[in-house]
Amino acid sequence: MADAALVRVRHCGAAIFCRRAPERCPLCGHPLSGAGLSAAPVRLPSPFRHGHRQPRTFLLRPTAGTFLGGYDGNGDLHVGITNSNGVVYNYSAEGVVREAAGWEQCISVPLVQPDVHGLLQHWDELLEEFSMGETWLPHRY
Repeated sequence: MADAALVRVRHCGAAIFCRRAPERCPLCGHPLSGAGLSAAPVRLPSPFRHGHRQPRTFLLRPTAGTFLGGYDGNGDLHVGITNSNGVVYNYSAEGVVREAAGWEQCISVPLVQPDVHGLLQHWDELLEEFSMGETWLPHRY
């Protein structure tokens, strides 16, 4: 699902994003067929990435569920940082947690430019060292 495209429909003066083009406008309930070219569905590439395939990145996902699976915009979000192998370091009530699964649908922001060779070589050890700091102890959550 991380690579699933999104569909944008314009109607009622709003841009509506969904996984499939609806038959009726979710805002007013009127049929979208015959609404004209401006209301035609447009397929957009998914902004979501498989976080474990994104080395040295900042990740954002819903704390519960996924962006396309039940997230309504009101729930909490959770962040993590990946090492060079896609293991996600994130902070929770248990302290720093290292996860190799569970971040398959995320917003991904690269943190290290490919031409910064010195940082690329030391990223994992710096991330591990940083994660061991007292700031990230469970009782501070």
